[in-house]
Amino acid sequence: MNCKLSTINKKQFMDTVAATRQHWSTLRDKTIHYFNELWSNPELGNMEFHASAALCDWLESEGFEVERGACGLPTAFIARRGGAGPRIAFLAEFDALPGTDNAAVPHRQRTGKSAGHACGHNLIGPANCAAAIAASKAAREAGLDGEIVVIGTPAEEIVWGKVALLGLGAFEGIDVILTSHGDYQNGALSRPCQSVVNGELVFEGESGHGGSVRRRNALDAAELAVQSIERLRAHHFPDVSVEHVLRVGGLIPNVTPDEARLWLTARQADFERAREVFDFTMDIAGRAAEMAGVSFRHQFISATRGYLPNDTLAQHLFGALQVVGPPAWPQAEREFMTSLARACKPGEAMTLHEEVGYFDEGVDPYGQDDGEVSWRIPLGRLNWAFPEQVPLHNWALTALSGHAASHRGALMVSEALAIAGVGLLKNTRLVEAAREERARRAEGVDLGEPQYGARETMRSSPHAFWDASWVE
Repeated sequence: MNCKLSTINKKQFMDTVAATRQHWSTLRDKTIHYFNELWSNPELGNMEFHASAALCDWLESEGFEVERGACGLPTAFIARRGGAGPRIAFLAEFDALPGTDNAAVPHRQRTGKSAGHACGHNLIGPANCAAAIAASKAAREAGLDGEIVVIGTPAEEIVWGKVALLGLGAFEGIDVILTSHGDYQNGALSRPCQSVVNGELVFEGESGHGGSVRRRNALDAAELAVQSIERLRAHHFPDVSVEHVLRVGGLIPNVTPDEARLWLTARQADFERAREVFDFTMDIAGRAAEMAGVSFRHQFISATRGYLPNDTLAQHLFGALQVVGPPAWPQAEREFMTSLARACKPGEAMTLHEEVGYFDEGVDPYGQDDGEVSWRIPLGRLNWAFPEQVPLHNWALTALSGHAASHRGALMVSEALAIAGVGLLKNTRLVEAAREERARRAEGVDLGEPQYGARETMRSSPHAFWDASWVE
């Protein structure tokens, strides 16, 4: 990773920085309240009714005009405050991950909930909303033209929400997007992440008594598809990560499964390569179904490119982050993180990034659905650090996200995002420069239409998606 000093002249927005920070400071306690509120009520993608309503209520109380159920998606929203001028959007994520529930303790202790905030989205939504509220107040006080927008985006964990909202027009008229996420460093990012293509493979056979010969066994086809994909991986696509879960595979051994479902994803920095390999696995699944004598269909979920870097925004964000400075954890919070790190990696000392940096080298290993948006609208992102021994998408991250030790980083980026948002309205040349950089980097790429499926399911019966009964 490469860290460098910001090239942005901070004097261009320092006259409004103090006012912005003051406005943000009045929101600090409320932000923490919503961190805890969302963590206590984890919800799966497109079912985040409590989280969405809570954030909408907060934004409305601060003078935003809020459109709930934006674009026909029940938990999406668009909140606006301001007038004519540049439109600066802040993204709010708030979905949780299935099977990752845990109490806020440094050991495995299930709570019995269907999901947990093992990626810290209970922090992202409130942090980014607070940044938008503070920026709108400071901009209004300074008489700056422009509009602050918050786009509430469901279902990030299945890289679906922002791709769908993009296709449905939610981002029309937005000039710049700002957001944040937890990771393993405090800093501004200008580097790509993985592209992701994902879908559900449905095999349908014939049920019957398990004691007799039943050749039309859906599970046979699913297992044959998995074995074939794994066998071919080394020679045909060693450069692509292909992962799966078996969502449906039968309920009892003496009833031959008449349905089996595989949820499969392909990840690679190069979008076209990820799509190529995903399509290849679909062909493998079809052949497996044919050999097993069952039917097969593919229910597409979504596809997203990885981030398109934008140095203009990243450097501007880094300048704002330098003003705020890195988090300072009190001893009790350090002890909690140390205990949690020890539970995850016994024998290892906790390592935690405690500076702020600028990161523009390498490729991040995860995918984000706002990556697809970044190819069309310039997007800047700040990260905050978790201990390196605590895995993302793990019960331990759920535990940390519910503890005060996780709040400091999210509060740091929230304040920096507020400063950066006001800075963009004050210096609109940065907005234009970011747009020009995006156009230059994306030149020659056929973006096509946003790729997402499950449209009616997600609108009307998202529970069917999560219990693996959806048909579309």
